[in-house]
Amino acid sequence: MSKVTISITALFCLLNTAFVWGTDWQSSPTDSHLYFAPSYEGMPINGHFKQFSVSYQTDQQSQPSRLKVKVAIASADMGNSDINEAIRAVDWFNIANFPEAIFISEEFVTDTQGKLLAIGTLQLKGFVQPVTVPISWQSLPGGKAKMTGELLVGRNDFSIGSGEWASGEQIGLAVKIWFDVVFIASEIDL
Repeated sequence: MSKVTISITALFCLLNTAFVWGTDWQSSPTDSHLYFAPSYEGMPINGHFKQFSVSYQTDQQSQPSRLKVKVAIASADMGNSDINEAIRAVDWFNIANFPEAIFISEEFVTDTQGKLLAIGTLQLKGFVQPVTVPISWQSLPGGKAKMTGELLVGRNDFSIGSGEWASGEQIGLAVKIWFDVVFIASEIDL
């Protein structure tokens, strides 16, 4: 084997190891759902966000490496036009100044029951707080997958429902959030 052939082979091997393929999963807007439920006098009031996007990246071993969720807060729908208008106000989401919520995680661990936890930060209404999101992953036919999960978030951590609503007497302080996100995959260079 000539020195040129050896050099080209060595260069090819070096370049080949420099590019590692992972998978970039993007949410399907028509098949994905993001729900939330505050409580009023102990009874849950269900709502959902109509506009949000989720990207989820895995490394070459199919291990999670990054999760990013962007939510258009103005798309919140609680099934009542008066409530929808009220939650846009300064005491609640203050949508005029903070139209978007963003969750980013680059740390993933498995808990004692085998559940995958995405540890990250949630930016909402000008606040950034640590949040851990438990997620389950299911492969679907046609190169798709589904991520589901459920968690509780303290609304006072983000000053949602401030002023007379801050006590939690009428509107509970814990807000349940759950999701059902369908993804479509594409390969990426890492």
